[in-house]
Amino acid sequence: MARTPPPALTPYDQLATRVHRQVMSAPGVREKHVHVERRDARDQDWDQLLEAISEMEGVIIAHRDDGSVDLFWKVTYDDF
Repeated sequence: MARTPPPALTPYDQLATRVHRQVMSAPGVREKHVHVERRDARDQDWDQLLEAISEMEGVIIAHRDDGSVDLFWKVTYDDF
């Protein structure tokens, strides 16, 4: 029986997946910091993602002049 391919990701989901991969990468986990470039993200998707991130406890968003952001976070023992 042939498998049905998974549905295509929306542009927002693609953006969120890219940022998630950066955060979960070895350097991201070790440094608790990632630099995220906007690339070709649509205004609506970029704004939605930054809004979602801003609501996360312990995450700091530093906006850069070129439109990219730096994300910083702390891991607390309460997270475990």
